[in-house]
Amino acid sequence: MRRIYIKSMAAVSLALMMTSCSDFLAETSQDEFEPKTAIAYQEILNGTGYTTTTTLDAFTDLLSDDAEGAKGMAYNYNDANNAHQALFTWQPDAYQTFSDAGIKTTLHSYSEFYKRIMTCNLVISGVNGTMGSELEKNQTMGEALALRAFYYWYLVNMYAMPYNTPGANPAQLPGVPLVTVAEMHDEGPARNSVAEVYAQITKDIEESCRLLETNKDFAVGLFRINHTAAHLIASRIYLHMENWDKVIEHATKGMESAPAICDLTTYTLSNKYAAANSNNQIISKNFPEVIFINGSRNGRILTEGTLMRVSDSLLSGYEANDARKAIYFQPNNYMYYLNWMAKFGLSEQGYVWRTAELYLNRAEAYAAKNLKGDAASGKKAEADLNALRAKRIKGYTPYQAASAQALMDFCRQERRLELCYEQHRWFDLRRYGMPELKHTWYDATGVCSEFTLKAKDAGYALPIPQNALDVNRNLQQNELAPKRVGVAK
Repeated sequence: MRRIYIKSMAAVSLALMMTSCSDFLAETSQDEFEPKTAIAYQEILNGTGYTTTTTLDAFTDLLSDDAEGAKGMAYNYNDANNAHQALFTWQPDAYQTFSDAGIKTTLHSYSEFYKRIMTCNLVISGVNGTMGSELEKNQTMGEALALRAFYYWYLVNMYAMPYNTPGANPAQLPGVPLVTVAEMHDEGPARNSVAEVYAQITKDIEESCRLLETNKDFAVGLFRINHTAAHLIASRIYLHMENWDKVIEHATKGMESAPAICDLTTYTLSNKYAAANSNNQIISKNFPEVIFINGSRNGRILTEGTLMRVSDSLLSGYEANDARKAIYFQPNNYMYYLNWMAKFGLSEQGYVWRTAELYLNRAEAYAAKNLKGDAASGKKAEADLNALRAKRIKGYTPYQAASAQALMDFCRQERRLELCYEQHRWFDLRRYGMPELKHTWYDATGVCSEFTLKAKDAGYALPIPQNALDVNRNLQQNELAPKRVGVAK
């Protein structure tokens, strides 16, 4: 293997801005500029480490049971919408179908995540040797570590089987390649195990939390990660590892400085006639519960105007006096599109981390401990759920669980209702044991077919994109499910 050293790490960042990340292991030309200060590294991180103008996940919400097929009007059956069938029905050749339809940007998650990771790597490897205050260095390093942890968490949950796969050891499950240095190699790395990837993720996020805790008074705004956001993503990571005590530790830390839960029973959208035309919707810098906001909507597949819609199984879960339904969804007059997801409003951003998730993460961790016989944890889970639901449901009556299993089921249902279409449900279904799912699809003549993702199906791990395989001969493809055939319904 021939190693190529980069004298100027800024050259890596500049190259990443100009090239696709399928080339992230290719040679890069030298550059005369080298960052000398912590502020310069922060600017690099802001420019290509964060994802303010990029959609990293355009589609996982549509893989879950929160979406179902819709019988569209004639004009809906264009090439792009028809191509969505391959993705929506978990076909192993979905990438090729999108490419054949001329869709270039939707399925680029793998390369975009690694592009951001390489920026994080150069910041992590270089910022401590620069000029600047310890405050500035700790902040920049803490942000870069949190971002790298988040990106690798996302990658391993998209392209590998879950950490808690039933009957499997995460040390034996193929994960994704770990690249943690800002060096280029002629040959690409092989896949690390799921356990190894999570070991790096937890190492990064714990150090991030430690550094950012020292910078509590350093104001960075909603578009950068602070100590509260770092604790939130740590609680999510440990939730997927079923490390309940660490979930509780980090969620509790996050709650100490998180904004209060927004009372949706009295919340007013800026456009009272059309939720989707509001500028203070859930995924918005103007929503008072937001801890961190980032990403872009460009290229994201939504239920609005396509051949998919919000599922009845999701909508039916809301009680009549639940204020979320009217805020999260927008009724319309189309015969087959009864409700559109409206959480974005007029926002250009792709995702938020917000206070509600801290309560849900901790409640589920307490409920899991309750399942093992800890009665006190059951009461704590109820308290967290009631604290959230009291701000969501008009005339709320506190919830009391009939059993430990009922409490866990209630936690999971509440999580679905609260976090729907915020890129959680697909990953949650994976860690819930990968249940069987069914999606209906209507063709242009109105004929409905039903497609099945079997329990523990290989389709729960997405295929590695072909362009990544082409540039890295050491990268092995996931097991692919056979092409799925719909059954007339």
